[in-house]
Amino acid sequence: MLKQKRKKLISCVLAMGILFSGLPMTTASAAEFTDIQGHWAYDSIKRLTDRGIFYGETATLFAPNDTVTRGMYVTILARYDGYDPTAYTGSKFQDVPANSWYGPAVAWAVQKGIVSGVSSTTFEPDRPITREELAVITVNYANYAWKVLPRTRNGKLFSDSNACAGYALDAVYTLYRAGIINGTTDGRFNPKGSATRAECAVILSAYMDTWTRNYLGSEKVPLISHRGYNVTAPENTLPAYQAAADMGYTFVETDIRFTKDGVPVLLHDSTINRTSNGKGAVSGMTYQTLLQYDFGSWKAADYAGTRIATFAQFISLCRDRGLHPYLELKTSISAVQARQLVQIVSDYGMQDNVTWISYYTNALSQIRSADKTALLGILTDDITTSVIRKAINLKNSMNYVLISVDNTALTADKRAACLRNGVDFGVWNIDDIAEGVRAANTSTQYVTTSGLTWNILYGAG
Repeated sequence: MLKQKRKKLISCVLAMGILFSGLPMTTASAAEFTDIQGHWAYDSIKRLTDRGIFYGETATLFAPNDTVTRGMYVTILARYDGYDPTAYTGSKFQDVPANSWYGPAVAWAVQKGIVSGVSSTTFEPDRPITREELAVITVNYANYAWKVLPRTRNGKLFSDSNACAGYALDAVYTLYRAGIINGTTDGRFNPKGSATRAECAVILSAYMDTWTRNYLGSEKVPLISHRGYNVTAPENTLPAYQAAADMGYTFVETDIRFTKDGVPVLLHDSTINRTSNGKGAVSGMTYQTLLQYDFGSWKAADYAGTRIATFAQFISLCRDRGLHPYLELKTSISAVQARQLVQIVSDYGMQDNVTWISYYTNALSQIRSADKTALLGILTDDITTSVIRKAINLKNSMNYVLISVDNTALTADKRAACLRNGVDFGVWNIDDIAEGVRAANTSTQYVTTSGLTWNILYGAG
């Protein structure tokens, strides 16, 4: 039912009535408006007015430079979505009468998680909406509509980003990256400025465009297959990574531990108890001892006889299948071990095509010493000032460092802190579609998942 509702979205907007005022406006075509000829937003205004989505203030005036209020913009989105105003009769805000022209739309938007008030009791419906508020509400609407926005260009911070609120900066970044908003000619965004009718027409038109085309692979959020495609195959085994490649992943994550005799192998836990028919700590067993155990039958009979994978075997597979691995170092490592790992990667010609991640920053420092150009990622359960500082300290003039964080710990303010400090981040571990959509519509560099694929995520809408 949800997909059917979303498919009706474009057709619904064609039948909408008044969008920008509680008072009747005049239906007219763009050619009849005397105040938009030659206007920078003419094409968008024409598109929307010709389709009956946007109305003029009079038969001959569109008033492109008039401001849009918070109540007006919410009403735009509600009617764009094809909502039934009779289904939303209550109001949680003292300044939003239930019988007002915008009351049902505000109630709808609150219920759908698209807006919140400026306080628990007020919404300020008649105040002109700011450009940063418009960005947040638009991203929230995309999340509600299960629409992953495209990554058509590199995100950026505008020259006046310091004036942007922490709760809004990530949304501004996301909409710019999607090609839905732009800044001023002098590189500013003017986040506290009021949004005009012309700007809203351009933004709504650009958002509509995202529903009418298929995205290129480069426009989609990178998905990292967590421990290989472990939905069907035993985690951290070569069959799991073969399955990940077959499912269309180009990024995979694995866990690295060392055996008693110094062989790096793939294993998440410190023991083999959970993922084999044996027991014991991997650090207390030689590689030859580990080969006697079955690491596949616990998952399915088809994988009986699967052996523990060495790091070298895994890197060879990644090279052959065109996979970029995210290599989690599960413990601190020595300088010798770091050089050993880097050498294996180099032997297979993968030195520029791997990312090293770990909770242990000293392990990442060892990798950096062994390879000054290494791509590094700090694993963390939360983004704090300390974690951001560690990421900055790991940087040199030749490498790249990001933060890989538990998605449940993130807030808009924490994403903004990463943006302001020039530190990228990725999120883990997401398998729910709605959560995946919300995460993809942020400044995150990637989403780590056990089961989400592009087909699932981008078919959600």
